[in-house]
Amino acid sequence: MNTSDLKRYYKCKTRRDLSYATGYSEVTLWKWTKKGIPPRTQAFLEVKTNGKLKADLQISV
Repeated sequence: MNTSDLKRYYKCKTRRDLSYATGYSEVTLWKWTKKGIPPRTQAFLEVKTNGKLKADLQISV
């Protein structure tokens, strides 16, 4: 899962719109774009979206 997947799910065009829709700050969303969404947060979002978004829980080192 990445921020593009979140934008599609929430039907947002900008990071600001996504920030309003999810409650996460724009800075957090920017960091996720650069470094990826943390695995624990992905798991939370998978549950929150009733499995429509799938967590990619592979650990990258």
